[in-house]
Amino acid sequence: MSFSMMRYPVILFTAALIPFGTCFKFIDCGSQLGQFTNIAVTNCDPTTSAYCKLKRGTNVTLTVKFTPNQDITEVKAVVHGILGGVPIPFNLPNPDGCKESGIQCPLVKNENYSYISELPVLNVYPKVKLQVKWELQTEEKEDIVCFELPAKIV
Repeated sequence: MSFSMMRYPVILFTAALIPFGTCFKFIDCGSQLGQFTNIAVTNCDPTTSAYCKLKRGTNVTLTVKFTPNQDITEVKAVVHGILGGVPIPFNLPNPDGCKESGIQCPLVKNENYSYISELPVLNVYPKVKLQVKWELQTEEKEDIVCFELPAKIV
């Protein structure tokens, strides 16, 4: 086999690896009282991009499927953008996870829930890459589920 013929398998193998280099995973950042089983964000495909694109002037819809490992009476959503290690709060229009979120409180241990929320991406936000940290917390500020995702405000 000539040298030029040996190049093609190497090129094909390298090309096949390229999509895997751009993928990301939702990172568990300290879920204590539950476990998420699926996360979906509008216009965000973790298999094709290195980050979620958050377009200014739009709302991003997030769906988190999770299972609490104990009974929980109240749920509050807390969201931060992390820039240079500094958490900056994102204000949600509805931080009460028990109202208009697809779930009703109290939550029952080992039941499956699907939390839905909208995050407004304001026009005043700078165009930056950041980590988005999303927590569903109890009234005692314990994390039921916590995850981070890489994002880019565009």
